[in-house]
Amino acid sequence: MFVSPQERLVTNDADRKRDVATAFGDATDGYRDGAVLKEGNDLETLVDWSADATRALDVATGAGHVAGAVADRGVSRVVASDLAPEMVATATSEYDGLEGTVVDAERLPFPSDRFDAVTCRFAAHHFPDPEAFLAEVERVLAPGGVFAFEDLAVPADPELASYVNRIERLRDPGHVETSSPAQWRDWFEAAGLTVDAVRETSRRLEVDAWLDRMDVPDDRRREIRSLLADAPVALEAAFDFRYADDGERLESYRTGVVLFRARA
Repeated sequence: MFVSPQERLVTNDADRKRDVATAFGDATDGYRDGAVLKEGNDLETLVDWSADATRALDVATGAGHVAGAVADRGVSRVVASDLAPEMVATATSEYDGLEGTVVDAERLPFPSDRFDAVTCRFAAHHFPDPEAFLAEVERVLAPGGVFAFEDLAVPADPELASYVNRIERLRDPGHVETSSPAQWRDWFEAAGLTVDAVRETSRRLEVDAWLDRMDVPDDRRREIRSLLADAPVALEAAFDFRYADDGERLESYRTGVVLFRARA
C-alpha cells in the first residue's frame, strides 16, 4: 500500500507524541518535586503577565506549577492541559481550583477566542510542529489576550544548536528541537501574535539531577557525559560549564532560556 510523505509525517508525529505522553507520565514525581520547575523569577514573570486574565489556559502544564500559580494570583478560571493524563491528574491534585484536560497542544479542543491568557513553560521543544501550536494559541486567544511563553533556547550558531539538541534527545527521547530566540520571534509573527516583551536569560542545571528527572538509563548517561566532556569550546563558554574539584567531572552548566509576551 502506498503511503504518502504527508501520511508518513502524521504517523511519525503521532508516534512521537505517544512516546512523549508515556515518558512524562512516568516522570510525574520528578516534575512535581523539582525546584527548577516549581519556583524562580521566570515563573513569577509568566504569572505577572497573565494576572489580569479571567480565563487562562496552561498548555503542557506538567505538574501544574504555572497553572497553580496563575490561579493563586486570582484568575478565576484556569485550565491545566497536557498530553499526559498522569500530568493532568498531578496538576489538579496538587493545586486547588484547576480544571484539567488531556489535549494535544497542536489541536486545542476549545472554541476560538475562549481565553484571555495562555501560558506555556518549558514544553514547546517537545512539539513536532511549533507553528501549528502557535496558530492554535492565536486562535483560542481573545483579541488582545496575552500569551506568556517560556522555553529553552539554543545559540544562534547552527553547529552549537545541533550539538545541544543531540544531547537533549539522548536525555529525553520525546525532545524534538530547541530553537533560538530569533526563530521563535519569526514564528510568533507568522502566527499573528504581536511580541511586546522578550527576556533572554539562563538557568543553572545540576547535571545529575537533570538526568535523574527523566530517569535516564546508564548507557545514555555515559554517552551524554561523553558528549559534554567533548563539547566545543564555544559551547563550554556559552553554557558556563562548572566542574567538580577534580576538574574533570561536569557538575553543572547554564542553559539558555527565553521568555516572550505576545498579544493576539
